[in-house]
Amino acid sequence: MSNEVRIGVIGCGGMGSNHMAYFDKVPRLKFTAAADVEPKQVQNAVDKYGVKGFDDGEALMDSGLVDAVLIATPHYFHPPLSIAAFTRGIHVLTEKPVSVTAKAAQEAIEMHRKHGKDLQFAAMFQMRAIPVWNRVRQLIKDGELGEIRRTNWIVTNWLRSQRYYDSGGWRATWAGEGGGVLMNQCPHNLDLYQWLCGMPSKVHAHLGLGKYHHIEVEDDVTAVLHYPNGATGVFITTTGEAPGTNRLEIVGDHGKVVCDGSAKIEFTRTLHPVQEFSDSTPNSFPHIKCDKIIIEVDNANNGHRDITTNFVEAILDGTPLIAPAADGLHGVELANAMIMAGITGQAVDVPMDREAYDRFLKDLIKNSTFKKKQAKEAKADMTASFR
Repeated sequence: MSNEVRIGVIGCGGMGSNHMAYFDKVPRLKFTAAADVEPKQVQNAVDKYGVKGFDDGEALMDSGLVDAVLIATPHYFHPPLSIAAFTRGIHVLTEKPVSVTAKAAQEAIEMHRKHGKDLQFAAMFQMRAIPVWNRVRQLIKDGELGEIRRTNWIVTNWLRSQRYYDSGGWRATWAGEGGGVLMNQCPHNLDLYQWLCGMPSKVHAHLGLGKYHHIEVEDDVTAVLHYPNGATGVFITTTGEAPGTNRLEIVGDHGKVVCDGSAKIEFTRTLHPVQEFSDSTPNSFPHIKCDKIIIEVDNANNGHRDITTNFVEAILDGTPLIAPAADGLHGVELANAMIMAGITGQAVDVPMDREAYDRFLKDLIKNSTFKKKQAKEAKADMTASFR
């Protein structure tokens, strides 16, 4: 086996270009090819990095120049390009979200399994590589918090202007992105939420469709999650608020963890399990003693590079993936459930009926009267722009 991985980038816009810039810092990675439907984007990559350029992702895969691809196209193209790679025996690192629908994610995951365990399928969930989140996860796994009872994540520091949404015909449309803030800004948060706290069994949601912007998809979300053990969670996000907040609280039977986006974790640990104390104390208005601990974590953040390095190590050394793309199904399903619950006004069970959501989204696209003038342009524009 070769001791390097030849990688091609499909989608040379904002995110694709960002990834190209650190490739030379990833050991045993060789950047060999780039593809995009926009000739200028491809030429930029060719001129800057000396790679071979293509106007089509599958042509890049058929060139014999790559062992792996990094897919950085708009969302709808992630599953079909991943599947095309697997059929050619090519490893895949896909940008988030892994798909627009849980059904499409499942199809890509099944195709990966069909083509063998030797192919790596990873997702660019770089926040999993950030030390603070790994420390929180370890606290939970070690039982320091006890059984989780309540979670609350307010992530409203996503302010976007109307100009941002007007920058591409595919943006903020059901046909172009399959959603708004949940599908574009929050995939990392939704991935971390389920990675830390597990998946709920039911979701309620209130959605504001174009509440703060002239768009047809959600730009304001308040969702309530119900977990199998009786715990509840609240997830709040928007692209229309300032100043924004990024605060996660996880409350368990042994205390509370608070993260505010910094490198500090605030851990308030009760000296006794809360339920046991409540059941046994003779006091009607009890005060439970707590230790307040500030955990300072290294704030180093080379997330994208760390995920790519891990991807290379998985291919060459068999190192476990930090972010297997199969995990990406869960965050997509959370987003799908919130969108469906918010629009229908009905609670959605999780796992959800993925076929039903697929039909639901197709109906939203079919019945959309928004940006009709841009519909044809959006189809061509989608592969030429990303984030």
